[in-house]
Amino acid sequence: MNTHFVIIGNGAAGYRAAKALRRADADAQISIVTEERYPFYLRRQLGDFLTGALTLEELIFQSRNTYRRERIDLFLMTRIERIDAAEHEVLFTSGQRVRYDRLLIATGTHAVPLEIPGVDLEGVSTFDTLSQAQDVKALLGNVRRAAILGEGIVGLTLAESLIERGIGVTQFVRDERFWPEMLDEQASGLVEDLLEERGIVLKYGDEARAILGAGRRAIGVETVGGEALPAELVGIGCRRRPAIELVAGSGIEVGHGIRVDAALRTSQADVFAAGDVAEPAALDEFSGESSVFCWQRAWAQGGVAAAGMLGQKADPTLEAVRLRAVLFGHDLAVIGRGHLPTEGAITAVELREEPSIYRRLVFEDNALVGAIVFGTGESVHELNRMVAQHTPRENVEATLRLGPAVPGGPEVLPKTFARHCPICAAELVIHCGTRAGTVVRCEVCNTDLMVRWDGHRGWLDVGRP
Repeated sequence: MNTHFVIIGNGAAGYRAAKALRRADADAQISIVTEERYPFYLRRQLGDFLTGALTLEELIFQSRNTYRRERIDLFLMTRIERIDAAEHEVLFTSGQRVRYDRLLIATGTHAVPLEIPGVDLEGVSTFDTLSQAQDVKALLGNVRRAAILGEGIVGLTLAESLIERGIGVTQFVRDERFWPEMLDEQASGLVEDLLEERGIVLKYGDEARAILGAGRRAIGVETVGGEALPAELVGIGCRRRPAIELVAGSGIEVGHGIRVDAALRTSQADVFAAGDVAEPAALDEFSGESSVFCWQRAWAQGGVAAAGMLGQKADPTLEAVRLRAVLFGHDLAVIGRGHLPTEGAITAVELREEPSIYRRLVFEDNALVGAIVFGTGESVHELNRMVAQHTPRENVEATLRLGPAVPGGPEVLPKTFARHCPICAAELVIHCGTRAGTVVRCEVCNTDLMVRWDGHRGWLDVGRP
């Protein structure tokens, strides 16, 4: 009998795993179960959909016909009541039972609920899904002002999109500066300056007490400090948690997320977890409310989980990136523990080659344990690998060429490089001899990308032309 692989969740981890399973096993039965209305898309592109830069068809990577051609059974708008690990079954709320041989849980995260009056009003959104983005888009004709409650990356994506639509935005920042659990003071300042330059009003050290309404519509926010701010749209951009409620009572061990080993296997031998819902034992990012989640890691872990489900040995993912985002055209990456202050065995090197570019490298006992990169995507791929491997400082400096300028022609790559596609995170190989300005195509998402190379500094990046 053919093996039945069941995947709960159709985000980056679940979709990547399904594709890998089909390539490896032509005869397997593969089922994806999701509460979403639409096939696979990247949540990081919801802002482009809201502004009109991407249509619905452009946002959705694959149509349902693609799943049919690859013989992947896709259950859309399907809710699961529970997992019966003892019987190897998934129980739908409809009463249907589906038996599995191997199960992958890739349910991602959800916004931490705000327990304040008014969260159920029309015009209040967590901006989590494409369906919610459609709802927000339908409201924008009557929106002049918006408030974003919390400084999570989803809220920032919404704020940027609204500014581009000409809507005034107030962004609530819970602490005295932006993301102190991820950024050093210098990087926080750069992010704050960028947001304020683009017209976002940052409100520090204050929180919403209630969302004000007229009838069933949101009209404003009342703050803890007693101020009433007008807002016809309120985004819940707060902290996020792994969506682990599904495994309650299943015997699957959980902590902050679903606990997994290096192969992403849970405490139940035939059940795996990948992406934002997984809590690898070797990582320290899952330390309570300061947890941060990353679609690049989810994409990489989808491949690792597929190998484990097939009974194959796979190298653990080397994704140390905690955050990778683009804010108003400026790249921002947080890798490992890039925010650590210098003390004891912790040292840091801050690099400002150009006014708009900032890099911070953090070393512990002379090994690289974290980095922050702002203003450019160059060097992020190497830094991710070197942080994951705790590379010695001298090797880091040699790899990044922090010394004299690189000799040779400035427009031709002197060696072969690996990079992640900025759209789908698939690995790209940019070969030796490639010229700056060359357009390459990602084989996974079919996006055309331009090679940007600075031979004097040894920096390579790929992005949309």
